[in-house]
Amino acid sequence: MEKHKINFSKIFDQLFPLNRSILGSGYKKSLEIISNFIPFNKLRYKSGKKIFDWVVPKEWEIREGFIKYNGKKILDYKKNNLHVLSYSDRVNKILDLNQLKKRIFSLPKKPKFIPYVTSYYNRTWGFCMSFNQKKKLNTGRYHCVVDSYFKQGELINGFAQIKGKSKKIILISTYLCHPSLANNELSGPLTMIGLYNKIKLWKNKNFTYIFLINPETIGSLCFLYSHGKKLKRLLDSGLVLTCLGGPKKKISYKLSKKGNSTLDKLFIYLNQNKKILLREFDPSEGSDERQYNSPGFNLPVGNISRTVYEKYNQYHNSGDDKKFMNISMIEKSVNQLSKILEINDYLLPIKRIMPYGELMLSKRNLYSTINFQGKDKDINNFNIVEKKILLNILNYADGSLNILEISKLRKLNFYKAIEVLKICLKKKLIKFL
Repeated sequence: MEKHKINFSKIFDQLFPLNRSILGSGYKKSLEIISNFIPFNKLRYKSGKKIFDWVVPKEWEIREGFIKYNGKKILDYKKNNLHVLSYSDRVNKILDLNQLKKRIFSLPKKPKFIPYVTSYYNRTWGFCMSFNQKKKLNTGRYHCVVDSYFKQGELINGFAQIKGKSKKIILISTYLCHPSLANNELSGPLTMIGLYNKIKLWKNKNFTYIFLINPETIGSLCFLYSHGKKLKRLLDSGLVLTCLGGPKKKISYKLSKKGNSTLDKLFIYLNQNKKILLREFDPSEGSDERQYNSPGFNLPVGNISRTVYEKYNQYHNSGDDKKFMNISMIEKSVNQLSKILEINDYLLPIKRIMPYGELMLSKRNLYSTINFQGKDKDINNFNIVEKKILLNILNYADGSLNILEISKLRKLNFYKAIEVLKICLKKKLIKFL
């Protein structure tokens, strides 16, 4: 389908080592790289701007961060940017072992991994190291340095749109703010790159597609601040892309709060047919869908994952690397989701263009001109099942239902019904509302 196959592995290698945070040069550089594959417009929100109950923070930059013992670096940010707490304040101190341990984050239950730790909205400083390394620290004096600074800047969201025949919107969102994490961070943007470049090549696009990449939480809040009214008016469904790599075979969809969007209903159908896994909406976990489903907006945005956050040992630590994420699973996620979205693209309400009485289908080569019960197929090779589907679609196309709803109501084969619907659209018997 693509003119040129996207090299997800190469893009990953460019993005992975960058020191991303919610604002700053690492985020900007990452967005530039992704913009080579998705032509983003940049939505900008200045530091200090009040966004609902939040305030856009300052940009954070770091030159270096290390711990020295006996003149030798035992921890170095330049070797692994997880070693310094994200948004760490500046520090240059000599500490004894007990003082140092109070500033070190580690994972006793996952002793070989370096944790990912942030403090965006509360000034503090600290380091992260594996518990195995922490256990080996000797009594003595440690030189602790974080050469960082804060400055007035701007939060940037990347926004792209592919227009369809309808103004109704499908939102595809992901976040970009974690350094050196693969499944939890880069699987979303990589999948978005794949989806954008597949959807733009569809011959017919019924919905309009918005692609949004942002710093998690504060970025989606900023987007809602500037675009929330439009979304309340036009959003049909949305997806937050996260954790789409890893070893799990089936993708897992978290419903929106009300669970009644077209995508919700499609994923419920796919779950009933054992195609995907389904999770209930839970505002205590997840990603930016929590902001979209907040009471003032109640937007029907779900969350799609494969190896789900907080359900694997490598979550939010240095074990979440390229090998664990697995590029082939990103390609699989892109292919699966593009097929699901292509089906969903036909789930607008349908209405007959000529609604009075039954249509004369034979003059359109959609019905036999010979009335004979002994024939399994008519002269136009239109079988009995398809004929039944056709007549049901044409009768129920009153503008109140989409093809999935009609299929469930009339117990029709959904996939065959879509194919018959395409014929009706081509013959100009039906239109989308």
